[in-house]
Amino acid sequence: MFNRLIIKRVVLFLLISSISFSQTGKLKVGFDIDDTTLYSERAFVVAPKTETGHTDYSWINTHDKEYSLFIEPVVTLINYFRAHGHEVFFITARPGVNGDSVAVFLSKNLNFDVIVDSNLFFSPKEYVNGFKYTTKHRIMEKLGIDIFYGDSDTDIIAAIKADVHPVRIVRNNASIKEYSGNYFGDTQDGKSHEAPFGQKDLEYFYRASVGIYGESIYPITWNPSPIQLK
Repeated sequence: MFNRLIIKRVVLFLLISSISFSQTGKLKVGFDIDDTTLYSERAFVVAPKTETGHTDYSWINTHDKEYSLFIEPVVTLINYFRAHGHEVFFITARPGVNGDSVAVFLSKNLNFDVIVDSNLFFSPKEYVNGFKYTTKHRIMEKLGIDIFYGDSDTDIIAAIKADVHPVRIVRNNASIKEYSGNYFGDTQDGKSHEAPFGQKDLEYFYRASVGIYGESIYPITWNPSPIQLK
């Protein structure tokens, strides 16, 4: 009898607690960085290579202030969520070397504290059987992210894996051309099983506001001016 009473009270407490938490309405919103929060295509183009021939992310992480631009409609979106009391997080596939420099750059320009391993997380991809896969879903699950905004296929896949609502940010055309291999397969190819979608298909998906993974597409229009690109 005593044990049953305790069990009933514990169950009732958990039920009340879950109802209370679920009704707060506070969201945890995640954002990718490159081609979502920042237009960083120039930084990647001029970045040096490491001794192994890979992109030197330690250099990129310390040179955003010279080469990367904030995508203004996304900054507006970030400000909107924060103004309504929601939490904002950044999850990037960049390696974390010199990550504090990225945090300082975001903090200074977004006017709130961005701190590594608090609301800024580095989550490099990993190779499995010759394929490169995202690892962002692990951080999303740990943080309890509700919505994730990203530009690439892997961003959308990570959100789906973490049971998070995925929203695709429309890339700048220059970035689609430069990094087409991770955008609807490869919209610059459109001639293989791995890349069956071309530019016209991409425009169709944009008009429908839904992507090939069932993700929402955020309809922003943003192109840096020639002056900004100098």
